Amino acid sequence: MRYLFYDVECSNCFNGEGKICSFGYVITDEEFNVLEKNDIVMNPASRFYLRRKEGRPEIELAYSEEYFRSQPKFDKFYEKIKYMLEEPDQIVMGHSILNDVKHLAYQCKRYKFPCINYRFGDSQLIYKKFVQHGSGSQVGLAKICEEFDIHPEHLHRSDDDAWATMEFVRKICEEKHVSLYRLLSDNPECTGEIENFEITMNGVSVTRSKRFLQRMLDEYVKTLKPAAGGELEGKRFCMSRKFERDNADMCGFFAKRCFELGGRYTRNAMRCNVLVSADDEPCTREKAILADRKMKERVKIISLDEFKRLLHIGSEDMPRVAAFSLDSVISLPAVAYGKPLKMTIGEAGRRKKEGREKQAAAPEQTASAVTPKKKKRRRRRKKPASSPFAPQDGE
Repeated sequence: MRYLFYDVECSNCFNGEGKICSFGYVITDEEFNVLEKNDIVMNPASRFYLRRKEGRPEIELAYSEEYFRSQPKFDKFYEKIKYMLEEPDQIVMGHSILNDVKHLAYQCKRYKFPCINYRFGDSQLIYKKFVQHGSGSQVGLAKICEEFDIHPEHLHRSDDDAWATMEFVRKICEEKHVSLYRLLSDNPECTGEIENFEITMNGVSVTRSKRFLQRMLDEYVKTLKPAAGGELEGKRFCMSRKFERDNADMCGFFAKRCFELGGRYTRNAMRCNVLVSADDEPCTREKAILADRKMKERVKIISLDEFKRLLHIGSEDMPRVAAFSLDSVISLPAVAYGKPLKMTIGEAGRRKKEGREKQAAAPEQTASAVTPKKKKRRRRRKKPASSPFAPQDGE
């Protein structure tokens, strides 16, 4: 068996569609000995937009825009990339790989190629489970490199990022005394698969957006009732905004424990009397409470560790907390706040195709009967104002 670690860089990700400009990979044996390392640089056939949110500096790619433009496009490398990723007896890995999988799938659709089908593991999810113990926000590769003393030559150069990912996974496997195959087999929630443009993580479709998860959390909380006479009776808890958005499933477990102990859980900060501050910086909910004198007096702000102690959740319980999924307790249609959810590329393409086929099959008379033509509004012409210089009749 061999391991393939890969990473992609994009010139832009407008509409969530990454235009790949480099595909870097590292291939190793089961002992993590590097067999091959390469960066496939390509012309993205799209403009470069490398700005990031929150005033952070632009991403610095390893090559100049002129060099990217001088390279062949994705279609010249498709067969090579497909052959590598679909190699049997292989484990494919990446950091926050779900984005890379989506971008690669988009490129296949963009150039009208068949889907590249493969299973994969995510080192970001491995970090979350074994280092963060299931809690905390997503952590980028740069921070992990600092924490684990990993020194890639150039971050945002695809093959170096793939190598850094490999080094981190190697250290985790050494620490746990397991092979990568065993690590992923024992932790399927860190794995995913793409087949015919359908992307799943641990068998669950990735169509679930963060917004949709917040709605699921809302609906789940409505089904819960506080236990009478519990030790948290009278307490109404609210989580930090960003933590709740990034860890909706975990907050579902916290909500369940709150109600079991007689308390309540709310997503409305104005209705709580205890706010759990779990973000690195004060969130909008905490700022709003601190800015209001009455709210500041009424609401107690506690840390995430204090909250866990109140819920009697210790470190030994965190694997059970991390395994909790809102999908197992609540079911909602795939619509978020009246708008269709973002679908995987395969679903979107299939539905568009079905719509076109139905439209082509329907007779014109039926179509006109179903959708009557709108009556044109007649505009009344204004009479031109008479001018003293206009010629009069008989002149």
